[in-house]
Amino acid sequence: MLRPCPELLMKGVIIATATLLASAMPVVAVAAPDTGSVGSGSADTNRVDPNNYATQCPDVLIVAVSGATDSTEDRNPLADEERQLWSNWVGNVTVPTGARNAGEPGKVGWMYVPYPSTYGVGLLEPVPTYQDSMAAGVASTNRILDENKKKCGDATDYVLVGYSVGAEVVERVARELGHRDSTALVTADDIAGVALIGDPYRPAGTPSLGDTGPAGGGFMASEPADYGALDGKITYACRPYDIACDAPQDIAVLELALGVLGQMHFTVLNPGQTFSDFATAVSGMAARSIVHIITHEDWFGSEESFLDVLRKVADLSYDPDGPDRDIQLTDEQVVEALNWATGPGADVVQAKLADEGAGFLEDNKDIFDLVVKPYIFLAFIQHLLYWNNNPNDPWYWESEKLVDWITDLAHAEKGSDTAAQPDAATPGS
Repeated sequence: MLRPCPELLMKGVIIATATLLASAMPVVAVAAPDTGSVGSGSADTNRVDPNNYATQCPDVLIVAVSGATDSTEDRNPLADEERQLWSNWVGNVTVPTGARNAGEPGKVGWMYVPYPSTYGVGLLEPVPTYQDSMAAGVASTNRILDENKKKCGDATDYVLVGYSVGAEVVERVARELGHRDSTALVTADDIAGVALIGDPYRPAGTPSLGDTGPAGGGFMASEPADYGALDGKITYACRPYDIACDAPQDIAVLELALGVLGQMHFTVLNPGQTFSDFATAVSGMAARSIVHIITHEDWFGSEESFLDVLRKVADLSYDPDGPDRDIQLTDEQVVEALNWATGPGADVVQAKLADEGAGFLEDNKDIFDLVVKPYIFLAFIQHLLYWNNNPNDPWYWESEKLVDWITDLAHAEKGSDTAAQPDAATPGS
């Protein structure tokens, strides 16, 4: 139950929420183009690659998460879809890796993570929102890892590969997995490597497959990431001006807008639901913001801004009061906070907003780079150019580097008579 003193700390976050969301929503976000039980999907075994030893506890199992619109909840994790221009991008890594290791049966296998991979955009009926899709992808990835660990024990190590929206799924799995207790079923010791391609959470300036990476970072967040025991096993692939992973660093309002949009359905024939979802998102974020602030009693003296809080609570996986508390706000408490913010606490609210005004400008100083720099012309094509395995061209594409990297990891983890690449830790070297 909330005590009177913390209630006063509810501040004017509702006012700030409305103000910042109103400023965020007009921004037009150019989203990057882009699982379910292991046994789900059709049983069409003719689409299982002959070099895929996933069912036989291979030395290394690639767990691949496709990008948006490129997977479904009932996808067969073993079946390879035809690689069209618009689909099955990660198949440009899995299948060539199998071919590379065809002379060593049982060396590698792969599974595709079934998950909705949607943006919430539907025609007649609602489809899962972006954040719902993320949650389903995380659960499906962990399920595949758990089921295979129970089946194969220590015989198999895992390489996680995610592209675009799928990279965000893998990012979330990796951050949690790296901090698991050693008694967990699947731990960091079971993971040989993690590849994040076009990752919306790529820390700014990190290397790209062994080479110097673009200066920008993920358009959802670009701060340094904490992978715990998986530090040193993460590799990124990012092309310059791919806005998913090389966005300008200080675009906080855009990040907030994307967080809000990710909670919403966009059903073409039911636009009313979109407005309803927006109202639900705003009210939910206001309540979660209040919880965040009252559980950080030094918040008014901190450098964290209202905008920072809103960016956090826009992600529905964020726990504003921590894992050991579950503060529930009543409608009366929310109204009381609003009344306080517009009445007795107005001076406190205004002082906080005044103090962070310069910080707001600093956090969004790069927003115009999205127009001034060639993102509008290059972002989409750069997001698609990771995938090429043509041995006759003179370029060493990212997909080719990843095939080499995974092959090296497979040899390093279990040993092999086949010569490995020079350095499995630095793809592209």
